[in-house]
Amino acid sequence: MLGALLDPALGPLLGPLLGDVDVLVALIAADHDARTVGPGRGPDTLAPMARTVITFGTFDVFHVGHLKVIQRAAELGDRLVVGVSADELNLRKKDREPVFSEAERMAIVAALKPVDEVFLEESLELKRDYILKFSADVLVMGDDWEGRFDEFRDVCEVVYLPRTPAISTTALIEKISSAT
Repeated sequence: MLGALLDPALGPLLGPLLGDVDVLVALIAADHDARTVGPGRGPDTLAPMARTVITFGTFDVFHVGHLKVIQRAAELGDRLVVGVSADELNLRKKDREPVFSEAERMAIVAALKPVDEVFLEESLELKRDYILKFSADVLVMGDDWEGRFDEFRDVCEVVYLPRTPAISTTALIEKISSAT
């Protein structure tokens, strides 16, 4: 299922590279700015009046819940911009380091077809700045954040999507840890 969502240009590369994320990260970094990636996509390739959707997340130990929120967010507009939480931000917000580095997580998210642009989210306090920088029309967050971003309704529509039931990165990490 994940293969169907990969950008066709990256698809042939990902098969042999999935076991070596460092190579994938190096390839993306070589072709794109490390903080804003998306092959051949971005603001300069937009049709006039495109509707931009922005969402944020850690996207650590990527799972079907992450995939579904990205798919549903993309359906709300013409362009999807994703902020991936920096390692330091994740440590402050969740009191643990992510399993995958910010560069690896950005590479995984950038390789998904629905994603047009990826950037590094360095601070929760900069959400308004990110919304304005990327000219977002819609901010999408999981419903576990319900109400926390309503203050941005003055600059964009705010949509809270239901989380995928019975799946979370924390639960996956705990399950993997208990099996070893």
